[in-house]
This record gives sequence, structure tokens and C-alpha cells, in this order.
Amino acid sequence: MGKRKVSNPWLLVSLGNPLRGDDGVGPHIIARLRQKLGGAVEFLESGGDILHLLSQWKGRWVCLVDAMVSDQHPIGEVVAIDGLGNAFAPSMCNTSSHGFGLTEALIMGKHIDSLPAHLDVFAINSESLAKGQGLSPKVASAAHRAEQMIIAHLTLYSGDHYARTESHQKPDR
Repeated sequence: MGKRKVSNPWLLVSLGNPLRGDDGVGPHIIARLRQKLGGAVEFLESGGDILHLLSQWKGRWVCLVDAMVSDQHPIGEVVAIDGLGNAFAPSMCNTSSHGFGLTEALIMGKHIDSLPAHLDVFAINSESLAKGQGLSPKVASAAHRAEQMIIAHLTLYSGDHYARTESHQKPDR
């Protein structure tokens, strides 16, 4: 994830279902970031509709937050990936609870010229995707770390606006 300044607002996207345990970590993080960053960025809660992203993210700078299930990472590990520059490991893309995975959306987006200009993925390795449960303790702790990582990442690319926003709890626009 190389450093290049972006002037237009980021699009922060959450995937996942808050009613399916750790799968709700994306919406959880985006809700917290919405409170902290307000109108400094744009938000999209995609749920499981990854195809909807194709029209929303074209040409945009996107930060996507989701749960993943991988035996290659400890539960609660936050994995940051350059979504356009790196291939996803099979363990990260074959476990999607969304029906149509991010990898497939990227392939389709490439074929129909509907990719984001920049895509950073923050995925948290999950423990349970069971219905009716909240976030597991390790994933809840990781969500806080991911939130801080995302704010730092936005600040790196866009100057100190997001750092000031977080410390004041409201955007300075």
C-alpha cells in the first residue's frame, strides 16, 4: 500500500452481516468510524451485495472492511491487503458468506471496467459466523485495532485531516 495523496473523499465500505457473529465486524467498525469521521469520508454498508459495489466504487479510493476465516492467521488478526495489487490467498476468498466473493467482484470489475482507483482491504480473522451471536472477544478487540489502523491509513494518504477529526470527534469541514 504505497503512499499517494488523494484529494476526494474516501469510500469506506463494510461487508458482512451483524446478525452472524464475527461476520458483523465490518458493519461494527464502519458504524464507529462514521461517528468519529462523520462527513470527512463517504460510507457504504454493503451487507452481502458485493455486485452493488461495482457501480459504487468505480474510479474511487476505497477502504473495505470485512471478516475473513483463515487457518493461516490467528483469530483476531487484522490483515491489511492492497486489494488491487495482491492476489488473495485461497483461504481468504473461498470462505465468503456473501455468496459472491470479493475476488469474483474484482475479476468482474476488471472485465467491465468498473474497478476502484485504489482498494485497501482490512480483514479480521474471525472465530464464529453463527447466527444470533455478537462479536467474539478477540474479534471485538481486533475491531478497535483495525479502526485505529484505518484512521492512520487515511491520514497517511490524505494528510492530517482524519487525525484531527478523530481527536475532535467531528469533521472540520
